[in-house]
Amino acid sequence: MENIEELKKQASEASVNRVATHTVGVINTIRTKGRDSTTNRPGDGEEMGTGCAGKWGPHHFVLTARHVIKEEAAPSDLRLFWRPAPFVERRSDRDLTMKDIADGTPISDATAVIRRCDWEDLAVIVLDPKAAGEYTEFFNIENSWIDPAVGEVVNCCGYPFDRNVLVGKHMVGQKEERTIAIRPEIFSGCVLPQPTAQELKFQITAYDADRHYLVPYEHHLSKHPLGFSGAAVWWESDKKLMVWRPNFIFAGVCTCCYKRGAIEQVVKASIVRRFLTEVFGAAKTN
Repeated sequence: MENIEELKKQASEASVNRVATHTVGVINTIRTKGRDSTTNRPGDGEEMGTGCAGKWGPHHFVLTARHVIKEEAAPSDLRLFWRPAPFVERRSDRDLTMKDIADGTPISDATAVIRRCDWEDLAVIVLDPKAAGEYTEFFNIENSWIDPAVGEVVNCCGYPFDRNVLVGKHMVGQKEERTIAIRPEIFSGCVLPQPTAQELKFQITAYDADRHYLVPYEHHLSKHPLGFSGAAVWWESDKKLMVWRPNFIFAGVCTCCYKRGAIEQVVKASIVRRFLTEVFGAAKTN
């Protein structure tokens, strides 16, 4: 029994590390003005979402939701948080130190461009792969993808805001500026059946069955998926292998949620590929 449990633990850690290899944090340096929810003091802050390191033929990019990148933003207004280490380590808040916290880095590729989709909540930051972190791997979305069926399990790695850790705070004039750290988290769920007519009318208003599917957001440490916008969703192949390894296939991009965060909406992989075809040209078949 102990050996089985240990194998399950190792398989879980291997799966987490595989998905994290393709996950990128996207940070807007154009600050959003507002008020602190606790003190009601004026303040502003950077906003963060999630992206996926992908490739299409010779092209490399970070795929995300369009709303994650402000409309007026240029590549120089963004910082990208590449995977900072070869393995993901799980630590509690009390065990974190400043040495464990890494910052996003400006895009070093001067030729990088942002391409936004006109008809769906998608965007790509096209860049030279040499600008990526050394522990990040670009996933081949051109040839490895699926639109999962109802009931199939999918997995998603992102940066939920409610899992942030306060690192420091200070006053700048009358404003309080806070520095927080965001940790990557994974949630899994089964693809839900299509919503009812009543839900479509009153609760799930932006859903389109031809372009989207829904999954429940269930995470024992996070109550809301804010921060998962732009995160890639992954389906694990059930193909039998001589030696088991995580075998994930691209299955779409998270863009919004419903029912106070209880349900996440995903843009289907086939729809993402339609956008990528507009940007980079038709896919090449194997």
